Amino acid sequence: MRSALLLLALASLGQSQQLPTFERFRVARVNPGKPVTPYLRSEKDPIRREKIKEGAKAGTNFAGHFTIAEWECGATCRSMALIDTRNGTVHDGPFNTLGLLPGFLYEGKYRLEHLTATPLTYKIHSGLLIVRGCPENQEKDCASYFYEWAGTRFKLLATVPATTALKR
Repeated sequence: MRSALLLLALASLGQSQQLPTFERFRVARVNPGKPVTPYLRSEKDPIRREKIKEGAKAGTNFAGHFTIAEWECGATCRSMALIDTRNGTVHDGPFNTLGLLPGFLYEGKYRLEHLTATPLTYKIHSGLLIVRGCPENQEKDCASYFYEWAGTRFKLLATVPATTALKR
């Protein structure tokens, strides 16, 4: 009963709060060229270095001229970096690690464990990144986070706290 009331409250909140959309953060141009090798001189962690190099090979997949490289950092953990495909600059994501804990419902409808959502959602023609999970593996902060790429960093636009999903 309590979970149903929480879901109802979240649904009404979603109707009154306009969440950011990919279309609202549309970019005008996409870099069609071959991606530049990532500049990794300051990267000390060898696993992170390798994952960034592997991810960069995919080419542009975010905001017109960036690659989001994402990788598993454990069974229930995700990490990411942002690479500028024009000059190889590597930027940190909005989190170091993202916990993917079962039992949470995101935006009142998505469950990561049932593959109705992915932890990171982004598009090549948009500067919006949606992150679903628990930053720094802190179960208390599980939410959907909506970020805009603001040129040199991710800017938080909106947060929708996750709810405990009913077991089915």
